[in-house]
Amino acid sequence: MRYTESIAASAQALRTALPLMSRQRAALHPVTYAVWYEHVTAMNSALSRELMSLIQDGATLDEPQTWALYRKHIAELDEDMAVTLARDVGDVLRGVSDCTDQAGGQIQHYARALQGWESSLRAAAPGQHVQVLAEALQGTRDMSNAVTGLLARLEASRQEVAALRQEVHRARSEALLDPLTGLSNRRGFDRALAECLRSPDAGTPLAPCLLLGDVDDFDGLRRQLGDTRLNDALQQVANTVRSIAQSHHVAARLEEEEFALLIPGAGLHEAHALAEQLRHGVANLQPDGERRLSLSLGVTQLGQGESARDFLARADQALQASRAQGRNRVTVLAADERFAA
Repeated sequence: MRYTESIAASAQALRTALPLMSRQRAALHPVTYAVWYEHVTAMNSALSRELMSLIQDGATLDEPQTWALYRKHIAELDEDMAVTLARDVGDVLRGVSDCTDQAGGQIQHYARALQGWESSLRAAAPGQHVQVLAEALQGTRDMSNAVTGLLARLEASRQEVAALRQEVHRARSEALLDPLTGLSNRRGFDRALAECLRSPDAGTPLAPCLLLGDVDDFDGLRRQLGDTRLNDALQQVANTVRSIAQSHHVAARLEEEEFALLIPGAGLHEAHALAEQLRHGVANLQPDGERRLSLSLGVTQLGQGESARDFLARADQALQASRAQGRNRVTVLAADERFAA
């Protein structure tokens, strides 16, 4: 259970969270409350650190930032999936337990039978030994059949455990994917980014590169297309991102209209070329048959000893420069000017 606070404690958390929530730009819905509840109860230190960095100097959280915090620090496996997995695991464990209990009973029964046959053999009159041995032989056959049945049940349980392991792996994988586009979500992207930060190539011409791209005039696009066709457009953008990504790249949807491509082991020239390829690909999309989409992009490269926050901030700075210069363009900012594209 994620929340274990008493009624009094949760009421106090509500009184503390509401004034903070009301100062933000995000709507007052359950996701917003979950974020602020976990912050004011000090139960989620990672969330609190990122939240405090976002609201420093009087800044306020908007809707995308709130959802990003929720997806990154709170969202778990789908509740129905979690219940199903828990039930299935319980069924398997009960089956194994029943097999174990039954095996124990069979062994005790066979041990008592062996003792009885031994006593019978010792006390048997001449000519009666054959009958006792026949009983022992039949008892041994019965035990063998029982063991064979138990082994079959245990093998079935083993196969169920293997299937559950695959289901858990699938569920965990899906928890790292954006449900609309199938690209990595923010949590999946952050995991890949953490891996990139450990790259021995950081600070070299082959350091990991990052592309950040925003769909231009997204609010206007929403008004023009409506939610259904807007989702179709976002899926088309995601397919374009996926089409240029190689197997070792990580393509992600970070926010509603923001996409990313994390490129391990590439120079800025290659990253710049991919960004231009992506920009041109998106510019060919016409979700309503009239208006073409466009994408503003920022590109940068990981510096030596650089944090994820600084890496992302420089990519975002490059992205904002593209938007400020008229949109539908690529801006490259190098961590080290020696490797500038």
